[in-house]
Amino acid sequence: MDERQLNKYFKALKNLKAGNYNLQLESSSDPALDKLGRLIDQVGNSFHQKLERSNKLFKLTEQVNEGVNLDEIWNHVYDAFQEIIPYNRIGVARLEDEGETVVSCWARSDEEKVKLQAGYQSPLEGSSLQKIIKTGQPRILNDLEQYLEEHPNSHSTKLIVSEGMRSSLTCPMYAMNRPTGFIFFSSRHKNTYKNAHVGVFQQVSNHLSMIVEKSRIMQRLRELDDLKNQFLGIAAHDLKSPINVINNYINIWKQGYYGDYDEQQKKSLDIMERNCNRMRTLIDDLLDLSAIESGKIEINKEQVNLNEIILNYYVTNKSMAEKKSINLELDLPEELPDIQADKDRIIQVIDNYVSNAVKYSESDTKVTLGAKILKDSIQVYVKDQGPGIPKKKQDKLFTRFGKVGIKPTGKEKSTGLGLYITKIIIDGHGGEVGVQSEEGQGSLFYFRLPLD
Repeated sequence: MDERQLNKYFKALKNLKAGNYNLQLESSSDPALDKLGRLIDQVGNSFHQKLERSNKLFKLTEQVNEGVNLDEIWNHVYDAFQEIIPYNRIGVARLEDEGETVVSCWARSDEEKVKLQAGYQSPLEGSSLQKIIKTGQPRILNDLEQYLEEHPNSHSTKLIVSEGMRSSLTCPMYAMNRPTGFIFFSSRHKNTYKNAHVGVFQQVSNHLSMIVEKSRIMQRLRELDDLKNQFLGIAAHDLKSPINVINNYINIWKQGYYGDYDEQQKKSLDIMERNCNRMRTLIDDLLDLSAIESGKIEINKEQVNLNEIILNYYVTNKSMAEKKSINLELDLPEELPDIQADKDRIIQVIDNYVSNAVKYSESDTKVTLGAKILKDSIQVYVKDQGPGIPKKKQDKLFTRFGKVGIKPTGKEKSTGLGLYITKIIIDGHGGEVGVQSEEGQGSLFYFRLPLD
């Protein structure tokens, strides 16, 4: 026996074990060694093919996983997986009614007409698909016409054959050890899957099952989220009317239309008015949140004068700060250029900044509302002398329900939505929001709007 050749074969096996499949073994004059060498070469090629197929499957699965909805995912599958497996048609069916009904949910074919379309359904009990679910093994039909002759009552096979398909491979889909449906690969030619490596198809099916189940759950969550937003919008809108009625009656009472009232009654009316205003703010935030979540928040831009907007806000709301013995100051250049913006939304943002500054400031301090012209934008800012915000907590600002743990000085309440809504509004203007703050040094909140 040729020991030198034998040592080469041992070395080749070690390379094979290490993942080097390109062996290129020389033939041997010894028939037994030559046969062994060819066998090692074949094993190496087989492993190499399987590795390449697995890598390709992994990359394709990654691409498919980027699909947003189920239709998009299956179209990705149809376009990409012909590199690995042959087909002229793919159909997908899911199990419904607690696994009792098979419902076609997607199909695509090279043929012009798809006859077995989404919505077609049949009971699982007593069907040939029931065995596939029970065994968990794929089924190959090499001659659909012959199968139809033997099973003339199979309406689904009749439809597939009328589409021009002549052979098929059906794989069960499982997610979390539970059967969820089937993938049907079909070909125009007989015996396409006669020598198919069923394990490859099952591997593809297993990969896709998890992706599809994840997508189905995400799609359902999006539907529930949309339903939640609709409910939130309706509930908040319906709450606003009675709150406004209560607030109007409080104002009528305070203006003396129902006669004189004593100091204790005045305190009660003030408490009722504060809570009504708080409720209105909460409802407005919820309505804005509902609009944002559903993608329906409106930004109606027009040419506006920021000097006028800021000055009017200052005059109207200066008393809000004075109630806490806080001095609201104005810092404006002589003239700001006009910009395209939604006036009401910009006032909403300014009000949020100023209200927060007053809310978290102590008495006998000042809050500054100002603006300045930058290179390509206008910056509006609100500066306070409050407690400041620790750097490590600043990333929670401008997020939904984001709170940094700093308590208002007058025990005011907060929804944690104001700054989040502010960011969405300014983003809608093509601008940006930000904060400059150090613990114990106060805070400066700003937003920037583009000049053009």
